[in-house]
Amino acid sequence: MNTTFHPMMIFWYVFPVILLFATSFVASALSLQKKWHIKGPDLAVPFLWLGLQQISTNTFAVSILPYFVISILFLGILLVVFQAYYYGEIAYKRYFKMFWRLVFLFTLMTYLLLVIMDIVHYL
Repeated sequence: MNTTFHPMMIFWYVFPVILLFATSFVASALSLQKKWHIKGPDLAVPFLWLGLQQISTNTFAVSILPYFVISILFLGILLVVFQAYYYGEIAYKRYFKMFWRLVFLFTLMTYLLLVIMDIVHYL
Protein backbone atom coordinates (compact mmCIF):
# COMPACT_ATOMS: atom_id res chain seq x y z
CA MET A 1 0.00 0.00 0.00
CA ASN A 2 1.02 3.56 -0.64
CA THR A 3 1.77 5.24 2.69
CA THR A 4 2.37 8.80 1.48
CA PHE A 5 -0.46 11.15 0.70
CA HIS A 6 -0.59 12.34 -2.87
CA PRO A 7 -2.03 15.88 -3.36
CA MET A 8 -3.93 14.72 -6.47
CA MET A 9 -6.20 12.73 -4.14
CA ILE A 10 -7.86 15.97 -3.03
CA PHE A 11 -9.18 16.31 -6.57
CA TRP A 12 -10.69 12.81 -6.39
CA TYR A 13 -12.31 13.66 -3.03
CA VAL A 14 -14.24 16.61 -4.48
CA PHE A 15 -14.68 15.03 -7.92
CA PRO A 16 -18.28 13.78 -7.34
CA VAL A 17 -19.50 17.24 -6.33
CA ILE A 18 -17.90 18.92 -9.34
CA LEU A 19 -19.12 16.13 -11.60
CA LEU A 20 -22.74 16.31 -10.45
CA PHE A 21 -22.86 20.06 -11.00
CA ALA A 22 -21.22 19.74 -14.42
CA THR A 23 -23.44 16.89 -15.65
CA SER A 24 -26.58 18.61 -14.39
CA PHE A 25 -25.56 21.74 -16.25
CA VAL A 26 -24.86 19.76 -19.44
CA ALA A 27 -28.18 17.90 -19.18
CA SER A 28 -30.12 21.14 -18.76
CA ALA A 29 -28.13 23.07 -21.38
CA LEU A 30 -28.71 20.38 -24.00
CA SER A 31 -32.35 19.87 -22.91
CA LEU A 32 -31.69 16.17 -22.34
CA GLN A 33 -34.26 15.98 -19.56
CA LYS A 34 -37.04 17.31 -21.77
CA LYS A 35 -36.17 15.19 -24.80
CA TRP A 36 -35.10 11.85 -23.29
CA HIS A 37 -35.66 12.25 -19.51
CA ILE A 38 -31.91 12.06 -18.87
CA LYS A 39 -30.72 13.79 -15.71
CA GLY A 40 -27.27 14.80 -14.53
CA PRO A 41 -26.67 11.74 -12.34
CA ASP A 42 -27.43 9.50 -15.33
CA LEU A 43 -24.49 11.07 -17.17
CA ALA A 44 -22.19 11.00 -14.13
CA VAL A 45 -22.05 7.24 -13.59
CA PRO A 46 -19.23 6.35 -16.04
CA PHE A 47 -17.11 9.21 -14.73
CA LEU A 48 -17.64 8.05 -11.15
CA TRP A 49 -16.38 4.62 -12.22
CA LEU A 50 -13.16 6.31 -13.29
CA GLY A 51 -12.90 7.86 -9.83
CA LEU A 52 -13.57 4.49 -8.20
CA GLN A 53 -10.68 3.06 -10.18
CA GLN A 54 -8.30 5.83 -9.14
CA ILE A 55 -9.16 5.85 -5.45
CA SER A 56 -9.18 2.07 -5.08
CA THR A 57 -5.80 1.64 -6.76
CA ASN A 58 -4.36 4.40 -4.59
CA THR A 59 -5.81 3.04 -1.35
CA PHE A 60 -5.52 -0.72 -1.82
CA ALA A 61 -3.02 -0.99 -4.71
CA VAL A 62 -5.66 -3.05 -6.54
CA SER A 63 -8.76 -2.06 -8.46
CA ILE A 64 -12.19 -2.86 -7.07
CA LEU A 65 -13.78 -2.25 -10.46
CA PRO A 66 -14.15 -5.96 -11.41
CA TYR A 67 -15.86 -6.69 -8.09
CA PHE A 68 -17.99 -3.62 -8.53
CA VAL A 69 -19.15 -4.76 -11.98
CA ILE A 70 -20.10 -8.17 -10.55
CA SER A 71 -22.07 -6.39 -7.82
CA ILE A 72 -23.89 -4.29 -10.43
CA LEU A 73 -24.80 -7.44 -12.38
CA PHE A 74 -26.14 -9.00 -9.19
CA LEU A 75 -28.14 -5.81 -8.55
CA GLY A 76 -29.66 -6.15 -12.03
CA ILE A 77 -30.71 -9.73 -11.33
CA LEU A 78 -32.28 -8.73 -8.01
CA LEU A 79 -34.12 -5.88 -9.70
CA VAL A 80 -35.56 -8.20 -12.36
CA VAL A 81 -36.80 -10.59 -9.68
CA PHE A 82 -38.28 -7.70 -7.69
CA GLN A 83 -40.10 -6.22 -10.67
CA ALA A 84 -41.42 -9.60 -11.77
CA TYR A 85 -42.75 -10.27 -8.28
CA TYR A 86 -44.03 -6.77 -7.45
CA TYR A 87 -45.47 -5.72 -10.82
CA GLY A 88 -46.15 -9.17 -12.26
CA GLU A 89 -44.25 -8.19 -15.41
CA ILE A 90 -40.96 -6.71 -16.52
CA ALA A 91 -41.35 -3.46 -18.42
CA TYR A 92 -38.01 -2.78 -20.06
CA LYS A 93 -38.25 0.99 -19.96
CA ARG A 94 -39.07 1.00 -16.24
CA TYR A 95 -36.41 -1.67 -15.58
CA PHE A 96 -33.55 0.15 -17.29
CA LYS A 97 -34.47 3.50 -15.76
CA MET A 98 -34.69 2.01 -12.25
CA PHE A 99 -31.54 -0.04 -12.80
CA TRP A 100 -29.46 2.92 -13.97
CA ARG A 101 -30.63 5.12 -11.09
CA LEU A 102 -29.82 2.34 -8.59
CA VAL A 103 -26.41 1.93 -10.21
CA PHE A 104 -25.84 5.64 -9.64
CA LEU A 105 -26.79 5.38 -5.96
CA PHE A 106 -24.66 2.27 -5.49
CA THR A 107 -21.72 3.92 -7.26
CA LEU A 108 -22.01 7.09 -5.20
CA MET A 109 -22.22 5.17 -1.91
CA THR A 110 -19.21 3.06 -2.88
CA TYR A 111 -17.30 6.17 -3.92
CA LEU A 112 -17.99 7.89 -0.61
CA LEU A 113 -17.01 4.75 1.30
CA LEU A 114 -13.72 4.58 -0.60
CA VAL A 115 -13.02 8.25 0.12
CA ILE A 116 -13.62 7.67 3.84
CA MET A 117 -11.40 4.58 3.77
CA ASP A 118 -8.67 6.50 1.96
CA ILE A 119 -8.77 9.34 4.48
CA VAL A 120 -8.65 6.88 7.38
CA HIS A 121 -5.77 5.10 5.66
CA TYR A 122 -3.65 8.26 5.86
CA LEU A 123 -4.52 9.18 9.46
